[in-house]
Amino acid sequence: MTETQRDVVDLLSADHREFDRIFTELEGLRGRSAPGDLERKRELVDEVTIGLVKHSVAEETQVYPRVEKKIDKDEAEHSKEEHAEAEETMKRLERMDPGDPQFDDAVAELIREIRHHVEHEEGRMFTELRANFTHDELVEMAGMVETVKKLGPTRPHPMTPNDAGVRLAVGPVASLLDHLRDAVSGRGKKSD
Repeated sequence: MTETQRDVVDLLSADHREFDRIFTELEGLRGRSAPGDLERKRELVDEVTIGLVKHSVAEETQVYPRVEKKIDKDEAEHSKEEHAEAEETMKRLERMDPGDPQFDDAVAELIREIRHHVEHEEGRMFTELRANFTHDELVEMAGMVETVKKLGPTRPHPMTPNDAGVRLAVGPVASLLDHLRDAVSGRGKKSD
């Protein structure tokens, strides 16, 4: 299966598996405070935050509006509320040092929030997407999600409403500023 034929459910599910891989590594680092462990915690939290923010904005602008129109408005609203909760947690983590005694607890909170959200989406929404949209529509949605993820912000912006129109309007500016901050700080660069 080529990348362009992958549908939106496959694409978002692959993101979920990647987030869980990072979460598993973070869980293994819980309570560890050696300098290398603290540095790795920060790298992993930054990596998962970047991925989650891009994923969330893509869902909110490309998937949830379609879910609202064709499947269930309450379902989409619930998912946006879960995103908002996770954004608050990510924002707190962004300001915390990995050596802070509360850092591991905040990481555990984020993991719980996202795993609950994934279970909710994969348990109902993804099934409904496949039942209500053609394969071609789902593949087209995947392409739009990929485009938004490439151009999307990399940092949580909890004060920005999780509304597709708002996200599309302020997204490019937020993304530019986020990418500039990341370039200056080196955030999101994997160390080899």
